[in-house]
Amino acid sequence: MTEIKKKPNIKNAWQEARQLVWHHRKRLALGLALMLVSRLAGLVLPASSKFLIDEVIGNARRDLLMPLAFATIAATLVDAASSFALSQVLGVAAQRAIADMRKSIQAHVTRLPIRYFDSTQTGVLISRIMSDAEGIRNLVGTGLAQLTGSLVTAVIALGVLFYLNWQLTVINLLILGAFGAVMATAFTRLRPLFRERGKINA
Repeated sequence: MTEIKKKPNIKNAWQEARQLVWHHRKRLALGLALMLVSRLAGLVLPASSKFLIDEVIGNARRDLLMPLAFATIAATLVDAASSFALSQVLGVAAQRAIADMRKSIQAHVTRLPIRYFDSTQTGVLISRIMSDAEGIRNLVGTGLAQLTGSLVTAVIALGVLFYLNWQLTVINLLILGAFGAVMATAFTRLRPLFRERGKINA
């Protein structure tokens, strides 16, 4: 008999994801704040190069050299400290979420009837309990914060580029759009291979 695969319920998955994010909202909010601080501090170094070339070198404003150096060093230290704190805060949240998810799956598996274990491979059960729970690391771990930080950085950089030269920015966006379309097509074809690899590992 052919096994009928159930389609994933997107509505229930989205509801569970929101509940998971809400449960860890405090650590996620702190992580997002640290990510914003880290991203803003990372913008100081490229901004300081403009003043270095235009003012210090171009206009011989050597009095600005030391303030620029101190600002760059301070921004680097803030960036490093916030990145370390971010990994600690969201790392703990991700590990707790993974542990809770594994406990929930284990409790559900132990309540299943005996015939389920007779018809299911042991590797599949282990993969469900151990490997699948790792997927929520991107939701309550650094994945969500990095996505938000990347979007903030992209918006700021895009605004600066449009201010400097909007024609060249449009050309770059078209090139990036074509590259993104190629990558999306490639990932669409590679996704089934990753699923098959998961089945083989199970």
